[in-house]
Amino acid sequence: MFGRHSMVRGCRALMCALILCVAVIKSPGQEKKPWHSGTILEVKTHQAAPGADQVKQYDITVKVGKKIYLTLYTPQGNEPGPENYVGMARTVQIDGDTLRFNDLLGHTRELKIVSSKDAPAASSK
Repeated sequence: MFGRHSMVRGCRALMCALILCVAVIKSPGQEKKPWHSGTILEVKTHQAAPGADQVKQYDITVKVGKKIYLTLYTPQGNEPGPENYVGMARTVQIDGDTLRFNDLLGHTRELKIVSSKDAPAASSK
């Protein structure tokens, strides 16, 4: 009798664990944002407001699909500036007002999206 009781308890614990796993996997709001191909169109040194901190920042324009995003990038530490990224295709992720991409060393960088607009339609010649 003792063995059957502990087996039933063990089955209940296993069922609870399975239900919990399914609930975690199916929980809403945990969607992964897709990664897209993007092209860096332009990099300019950001013009800070007079009297503002003189941290080196860059305005980076990125085309993703049919949208063009203007982002603000602040290099960390002694990182080189992103001027050499112009024309490069990068895999990017758009998540609200944040654009993520992996730099040439594989580090994920987050850029604040300042604005976005529709890309001009491609003209056929």
